[in-house]
Amino acid sequence: MSSTLPSSRGRHVNTGLGLRLVPLDIGHPDYMAVVDPDTAFWALAPRDELAEALCSGPLLDEPAAKREVLRDEIEALRFRLTPMAVYFNATDRCNLDCTYCYIPREMRREGRHMSADELCRALTILRDYFAENLPAGRKPDIIFHGAEPLLNREAIFTGIDRFADDFRFGIQTNGTLLDDDALEFLTSRNVGIGLSLDGHEASVADRTRKTWAGSGTFASVDALFEKLRGYPNYNVLCTVTKENMMALTDLVEYLHARHVPVCMLNPLRCTSPE
Repeated sequence: MSSTLPSSRGRHVNTGLGLRLVPLDIGHPDYMAVVDPDTAFWALAPRDELAEALCSGPLLDEPAAKREVLRDEIEALRFRLTPMAVYFNATDRCNLDCTYCYIPREMRREGRHMSADELCRALTILRDYFAENLPAGRKPDIIFHGAEPLLNREAIFTGIDRFADDFRFGIQTNGTLLDDDALEFLTSRNVGIGLSLDGHEASVADRTRKTWAGSGTFASVDALFEKLRGYPNYNVLCTVTKENMMALTDLVEYLHARHVPVCMLNPLRCTSPE
């Protein structure tokens, strides 16, 4: 015995009166994605059957049946969730000139640092906000990001010590300035450490992550893994580009051999026309 889904012909699709399903080329030879931008529903459809799929059948039935639930979830994500973490840029500057960086080069070269007083005033505002909006006993997260936060380590370390009872702290760094003194300070305070690394060897990693003089950074980061071995609160962040995509398996094996607890893969997204 067989059954068929009821026909969806006659429904309004992409007219402003009903569903919106936007075709999206994903680079596959046989399939395209369709996305409802109002609910984030998505599905795959054969390229040669896309027009028919947008007129009838399960591609319309499924999002129609779940539309209100999905819209409510999206609204909750956008408007009803309470923030629990802040990425905090304490400096505009960076000592690297990575090929994919979204921060303007002039800013990375000549930008300003926050003073310790400015940083602590900002943390005070955040502490007061979270105290009013989070359940008692729940510590929010502050992640010092960049540019390169360790270029402004004095101000950041002051904030970490002064607000140790109010936040859980983390830092995302390129690793080139993470000397023994900085490691001792951060690990003794259980600060989360994120290291940026894009490959398992210099020939891959140094294609995109370079100093202003054009030197690679792989060796600096590679030397840190033995020093961090056994520290549970660190991870590696890899930006995925065409330069390293074919070597990601090698990177995972390399990190596993060095007992890295977590690796996060961050696909590159276009943020400028260049």
